[in-house]
Amino acid sequence: MKYLNQSWRLLTGGVVVLALLACNKPGASSEASSAPASQPTPAVAEQSPTKSPEDLMARTKAEDAMKLVSEGKAVIVDVRGSEPYKASHIKGALDFPLSKMESGDFKGLPNDKQIISYCT
Repeated sequence: MKYLNQSWRLLTGGVVVLALLACNKPGASSEASSAPASQPTPAVAEQSPTKSPEDLMARTKAEDAMKLVSEGKAVIVDVRGSEPYKASHIKGALDFPLSKMESGDFKGLPNDKQIISYCT
């Protein structure tokens, strides 16, 4: 039982990281650029591409997710919040706001299934 609890915590921790990275891309800004549109963008020295933590997270194709859910091996979790969930969501998805995950509250999520989260 102790091993199961540790595995579940690692899995849900990974889900939280995935959701955080997917919903809050680092370096993203909602503010418009202050440079006029007619100004050319300064050239930037070419750098070797670096992978963001988001690039390292496992991805699940829609077909694979549907199969896992139909086999009872996974659940889909909508982390956008209650209002967007009420407006539209994947059929069968659980409404589990990201804020709950961020606070460490995983009550209501199954501990015996793969968690597949989405935020868009």
